[in-house]
Amino acid sequence: MAGRIAGIGRYVLEICRALDELMPEAEFFLYSPQPLTVEPPSARWQVRIGGSRAASSYAWLKWSARVMAKADGVQVFWATRTILPGRTDGFRTVSTVHDLNYRIFPKSMPHATLWAHRLWFARDVRRADAVVTNSRGTADRLCTMLGVEADGVARPGVSAVFGPQAPEVVSARLSALNVRQPYFLAVGTVEPRKNLAALMEAFVSLKRSGRLPEYALLIAGSRGWRGRRLQVLLHEAEVYGVRWLGFVSDHDLAALYAGAKAFVFPSLYEGFGIPAAEARACGARVVATDMPELREAGGPEGLYIEPTVAGIRKGLMSAAGERQLPNQWEHPFSWKDAAEVMAAQFRALA
Repeated sequence: MAGRIAGIGRYVLEICRALDELMPEAEFFLYSPQPLTVEPPSARWQVRIGGSRAASSYAWLKWSARVMAKADGVQVFWATRTILPGRTDGFRTVSTVHDLNYRIFPKSMPHATLWAHRLWFARDVRRADAVVTNSRGTADRLCTMLGVEADGVARPGVSAVFGPQAPEVVSARLSALNVRQPYFLAVGTVEPRKNLAALMEAFVSLKRSGRLPEYALLIAGSRGWRGRRLQVLLHEAEVYGVRWLGFVSDHDLAALYAGAKAFVFPSLYEGFGIPAAEARACGARVVATDMPELREAGGPEGLYIEPTVAGIRKGLMSAAGERQLPNQWEHPFSWKDAAEVMAAQFRALA
């Protein structure tokens, strides 16, 4: 909940907001080594900032978060990023597993994060009192790879802003962003696992061959780890209609989803894929990597592809020839549903 909120931060924030309504009997504490950039759900949430000034947030979690939780008399500690405090005597623990990236695609992780996961991930998941995953796909991988059965699945919902968009609102926001249709949209932090290099190569190769001449490719997201090469590729591809928008607000993102010919998500691995669910909710066709987790997020009407240059080219051409989806779809999972799964675990352990 510090910095720009995306991914796990979005997941945790939305579930906390729903927990505030679902658990009126509970007292909540938020622990962080640095100031939050979002408001807590209500005045019932006490924010504790500080602890030892460790070089790593994982080192802070292992020592300082435990000390703070003990001092507050916490009964249940929610490990929102899977890893637990170093010692958990005095309180019970719920670990949320978002993915198994450190086992499936370790090259996409910063070194400090990778080594923290190699040291603690499996051990902490096994010693947690309860384990909750963000998708059935993640639960299945957790069982297969670590032999740990999930106690619950709390799938992400989509925020209220992501839903059917009025055409005049979409038009106004696209105009403000200097965006013209038709276009494909990709969303994600600019880092290797998102496979944006292959997406750009596929799109540029189609443009060079004279196909999709009127289309642009828009990429929305913050700079990420090992993003320098991708920034170079982005610059070189600009002449072919590729444009990086950077971080955009939720309201602008909803309009971008709604106005896109297709939302393209060729990620090499995801634990669920919140952007695919958001795009669906806004009425966009989803073109995504064929994996269980993204089928869970993208739904049966999505186009599922191999995350190769050839596979992405095929997906883009298929999407360009498809009719626009009716703007009536509703995401089958809600943040309240996810919070109810968490609340059940918290109450049982307390």
